[in-house]
Amino acid sequence: MAGPKFKPQFRRLLFIDRTIREGRYPSAAIMAAEWEVSAKTIQRDIEYLRDELEAPIAYDEVKHGLHYTDPAWFLPSVMLSEGDILALLVGTQALNMYKGTPVARELKAIYAKLAKLLPGKISIAPELIFSRFSFSNPPARPIDENVWKLLIRGLLNRKVTLIEYASPRSDEPKKHTIHPLHLANIEGDWYLLAHETRWGDLTQFAVSRIRQVELQEAAFVPPKGFDADKLLAERFGKFVHMDGGRPLKVRMVFRARIATAVSERVWHPRQKTRVLKNGRLMLEFPVAEVRDVVPWVLSWGNYVVRVEPKALRDAVVAEAQCLARLR
Repeated sequence: MAGPKFKPQFRRLLFIDRTIREGRYPSAAIMAAEWEVSAKTIQRDIEYLRDELEAPIAYDEVKHGLHYTDPAWFLPSVMLSEGDILALLVGTQALNMYKGTPVARELKAIYAKLAKLLPGKISIAPELIFSRFSFSNPPARPIDENVWKLLIRGLLNRKVTLIEYASPRSDEPKKHTIHPLHLANIEGDWYLLAHETRWGDLTQFAVSRIRQVELQEAAFVPPKGFDADKLLAERFGKFVHMDGGRPLKVRMVFRARIATAVSERVWHPRQKTRVLKNGRLMLEFPVAEVRDVVPWVLSWGNYVVRVEPKALRDAVVAEAQCLARLR
C-alpha cells in the first residue's frame, strides 16, 4: 500500500497502531516499506509510542515482529490545533473562578489528561498565555465533596433527598425533604433549585450551606412545566424567581452624565430603557423580590434620582440611613 503524499507523525502513529493491532507482527522495516518512509523514521515513531505514550509494545522473538502485551491500550486520538491549544490554556486560567469546589478538582484533572496529549513543541508558549489572560471573580464558597456527589446522584437519578441546610436567617441548620431539579452556577456560586415537599413549592438552596445529604429510596417525578432556563433568564443577581407569582416592576431614573454607561449594559433580559427630555435615562425591569435589587441600587450612589416602587425606595433609604450611622 502506497503511503499518502503528506505524512504527519500522527497519521504514521495511527498506521503503526493499526498494523500492530491487526496481529500481523510487523517489523519496522516492513512498515517503513509500506508507508514509504525510512526505517529510522518508523523506529523513532515506535520509540515515541513506547516511551512517551506508554504503549505496551514488545518484540516477539518467535514471530519476529511487534505486538501489544496489553490489547486494552489504545492510542490517544485527540488532535489539537493551535486554536484548540489556546482555548485549553486559557481554560486552565478560568478554573480560578471555581477554587474550593469539587468542580475545580474534576476540571483540573481533565485538563491534566488533555495536557499530556499536547505535542512536544507548540508555537504558543503557555507562559505567554498565563501572563496575558486572567479571570477575576468573587471567590466561590467551598462545597463539601460528599455533599456535592450525593446531590449529583439524587439529581440525575431523581431520588427524594433529605438535606440539612444552614440558612443565613436561622441559628441552627434545619432538615428539608426535597426533589432536586437543577444545579446552577450563578455568579461563581452553586445553587440547587428543588421542590421542598413540606412547603409545597420550588426553593433555591445555596449548595455551600448544605451540611448533610441523605438519598432516599423513593423516586420523584419533576413537576410539569418546570423550566430552569426560563427561571434563570429572569433572575436578577443571585436570586431566582421561583414561586411563579407576579414580579415587581423596578423603575429607576439615572442622571444624564451616566445614562450612556447604563444603557450600554444588559442588566436584565427583560429590561426597557427610555431617554427622557433632560437627557436622563429611565430603566425598567421585573424582579422577584425587593432585596434582590437594594445592593445594586446603592452601588450607583447619587447617580440615581428616582426609584420605584415605594417598597424598593423605602428599603434603599433604610439601608442608606444605616450606613450613614457608621463611624
